[in-house]
Amino acid sequence: MIVIVKVGGQKYHVDVGFGANGPLMPMPLDRSGTIRPHITPASVRLQWRNIPQNSDPDQRLWVYEHRIDEEHDWEMMYCFTELEFLTGDYHVMNLSTSTSPTTFFTKMVFMEKKLLGEDGEIIGNIILGTDVKWRIHGKKEREIKFESEDDRVKAIQEHFGVKLGVVERDSILGLVSQIK
Repeated sequence: MIVIVKVGGQKYHVDVGFGANGPLMPMPLDRSGTIRPHITPASVRLQWRNIPQNSDPDQRLWVYEHRIDEEHDWEMMYCFTELEFLTGDYHVMNLSTSTSPTTFFTKMVFMEKKLLGEDGEIIGNIILGTDVKWRIHGKKEREIKFESEDDRVKAIQEHFGVKLGVVERDSILGLVSQIK
C-alpha cells in the first residue's frame, strides 16, 4: 500500500512497507521520471506511463521502478493510480493478501530492516525469510541459514529487536511458513 501525501501543493508517493527495494524517502509525483539514489549502487524512479498489461494504450499509471546498478535494466516493482481508496476497499485487499494461497504473504515470514553507515546514510539491509541475509551496497555480505523455527525466533529477537511471546511463537506451528 502506498500513500499519496500533499505538502504545499506538491503530491508525494510514500511507501514504508514494500521492503528492501522500496523507496527510502517520499518521492514527488513528477512526470519527468527523475532518477533518484537508492542504496548505492541502486537507483529508483517513478514514471507516468502505460504498462504492457493495459488493454487501453492511453491509460497511464505511476510506475515505481528499481535497478540494482547502472549495468542492469530497470525492473518494475509496482504501479498505482491516484484514485482514493475507501475503508471497504482496504478490507477486501487485506483479506486477499492475508488469505490467498497464491500470495507470498501466506507462504513465509518476512522482515526487513535498513542498515545505516557511520555517516547516517542507508548502506544496506537485513532481510529475514527462511534465513537472514545482510546486503551492503547491493552485495550479500553475510547469511545465516535456519534449521528450525527456534533459529528464526532467535534471529528475530537478536537482529530485529522483536521479542515474540508464546502465543506469537506458537501461531506459526502447522502453517506452510513454519520451518521444520
